[in-house]
Amino acid sequence: MTQLETAQHAQPASAVRSHCPECRGRLSVLRVFGGRKASEYWTLQCNRCHSIHLDIIKQPPLVAG
Repeated sequence: MTQLETAQHAQPASAVRSHCPECRGRLSVLRVFGGRKASEYWTLQCNRCHSIHLDIIKQPPLVAG
């Protein structure tokens, strides 16, 4: 197992939204990818109105596990 596989994220500093800001429908995660300065970009789609939303989550540094 590589070091990356054994490392774990601590809880995100900010929460990912779970409801659509337009219609209050539930959001499903389409994709999560890394960004700059230990952040992640979460692409979400509403199950009701099908709109797409992008949340930027600031992650604390990786903690070896």
